[in-house]
Amino acid sequence: MKILILGAGQVGATLAKYLGSDNDNDITIIDKDESNLSNLQRHLDIKTICGHASYPNVLEEADIKNMDMMIAVTRSDEGNMLACQMAHTLYQVKKKVARIRTAEYLHRKELFSPNAIPIDFIITPEELVTNYIKRVVEEPGAEQVFEFENGLVQLVETRAYAGTPIVGHPIKDLHEHLPKTRVRIVSLYRNGRAIPASGETVIRDGDRVYFMTKKASISKVIKQFRREDKTYKNIIIAGGGRIGLNLAKFLEKNHHVRIIEMNKKRVSEIVDELENTLVLLGNASDEELLLEEGIENTDLFLALTDFDEINVIVSILAKRLGAHKTVALVKRNVYEDLAKQSEDVDMVISPDQITVSGILAHIRKGDTMMVYSLRQGKAEAIEIIVHGDKHHSDVVGKTIEQINLPDGVVVGSVVRNHEVIMGSRTLIIKEGDHVLLVLTDISKIHEVEKLFERYFD
Repeated sequence: MKILILGAGQVGATLAKYLGSDNDNDITIIDKDESNLSNLQRHLDIKTICGHASYPNVLEEADIKNMDMMIAVTRSDEGNMLACQMAHTLYQVKKKVARIRTAEYLHRKELFSPNAIPIDFIITPEELVTNYIKRVVEEPGAEQVFEFENGLVQLVETRAYAGTPIVGHPIKDLHEHLPKTRVRIVSLYRNGRAIPASGETVIRDGDRVYFMTKKASISKVIKQFRREDKTYKNIIIAGGGRIGLNLAKFLEKNHHVRIIEMNKKRVSEIVDELENTLVLLGNASDEELLLEEGIENTDLFLALTDFDEINVIVSILAKRLGAHKTVALVKRNVYEDLAKQSEDVDMVISPDQITVSGILAHIRKGDTMMVYSLRQGKAEAIEIIVHGDKHHSDVVGKTIEQINLPDGVVVGSVVRNHEVIMGSRTLIIKEGDHVLLVLTDISKIHEVEKLFERYFD
């Protein structure tokens, strides 16, 4: 697929790295900053063009006429919208994705249509990240929570601890402990490496476990792997930006929430938008301020400022002062790796990985409904709708055992007529099924796409 990316900032660069690693993709990226492009060119086999991303001559230099897709993720909403308008009007590009962050635009849905501003899919990173954090807050003990089928099925990552019911036992024992719970372990990571998750695989202390289940069953399953985490009640948010503000609006209904924001003007802006949240003017790295606010009684500390280094530092400080759990929002890999190495940062959230996940479903072939990028882009969880009958499909009418799935690809569950069915060797795939798969090796994605393609006589 020929893909044009506008903007080589953090999101654009992450997309270029992710998509450029696939030999089937031909990637071109445009940015005004030569240094952003030279850094990408050193590490990736992609074409780079320095220039203004919404100028027709620059777009033509990028061969926009022959592009299958354009993804506009520059810092300017207006520039992204204009580029999509030109891609549609002048060059008839089939699919256009744009990052739009300004609420005033997003509130006017009529703006985005083929007869107005022709954008096929709008990506709003702040909204995606906010929703992601909401799911994690709702499920104490979960490292990550991904939704499929409007929340009907959840993919959850948790860490296994010694002394809990399933650690030291094979996976098959999980069903004996939870006989009435529909759950399937789809992948297992030990010391950073994926290992086969068969029924005989023994769970070890420190394993990262990915399982699928219904939302109502998540806490029950997590208790098998770790000591019960208490529900978050007292929450401190460092950073009153869009993510911090929107999260506080959601959390203040059922939690005791405080926001620490160091910009006086921003404090005055967000105070009026919140009803039950205390907004504090100050620096989240101020030890005295944290102690005054009872950091030792804080169940959850969320570091959501615009600066990676601040988020990592204040998370470490909060943990050492007594916060029960700390979460840091981190964009750059160097800080993400640093945060993950620290025992004082319990969870690291990558907005770029979340944003990439939001875009991937529009790049994957076939009827792909949802895609989540996992393990820094090395793995993937996808939802595919099955089409065709047994004469026009390689999967319809076959059991999962009979389907020639590539190594490292697991069917976690199937949603059929709004009913969740956990994957098993004897489960027969039918037309219209929503099949949820996890790939521990992302290089197998094209084999999976081909396997689920409907073919014609």
